[in-house]
Amino acid sequence: MYRGVFSIYARYWRAYGGIAALARSFYLHAALVITLICFNAWMTAGWWDQVTSILPNVLGFTLGGFAIFTSFGDEKFRKLLAEPDEDDAEAPTAYVQLCSTFVHFILVQIIALLFAIVAKAMYFHWENAPDLFKVALPWLNGAAGLAGYAFFVYSLTSALAATMHVFRIASMYETFQKSHEHSGKAPR
Repeated sequence: MYRGVFSIYARYWRAYGGIAALARSFYLHAALVITLICFNAWMTAGWWDQVTSILPNVLGFTLGGFAIFTSFGDEKFRKLLAEPDEDDAEAPTAYVQLCSTFVHFILVQIIALLFAIVAKAMYFHWENAPDLFKVALPWLNGAAGLAGYAFFVYSLTSALAATMHVFRIASMYETFQKSHEHSGKAPR
């Protein structure tokens, strides 16, 4: 029943580079440092308001940008981006890798937004809580704030990653166009 869902997520994750790409991501590391610096923002209730006020706009802009990107360049250039690697036919193409960067960016935004919505919905003040809960709840709230805010900040730093990936493709397009100018052939 869910085979298609799992299959497409597995394909995205492979194209993105999996856990190895995530572990060595400058943008994830930057997000974690920024999150720690902003500890005062996520240690208290209400951190989710910042997330829910910012991310819907960013998400809408991202989806629009992704739609525009998919029509970037001419057909010949898109075909070049979609060509398989000669050394590894199973490897994701440059086009799929770029799309996976956008998909990752969008997924992180959605996870951060959903996390904030759930955190806000689940937050409540419990005056007469048993002692165990009085001790544990501040720690649990802090851990949830750390995780949720980290997703939020990572969604923002991922915007830089997606932007630079688009710039990389634009640079490739420029090289593609120049190579056709120097060869005397106009790209079709």
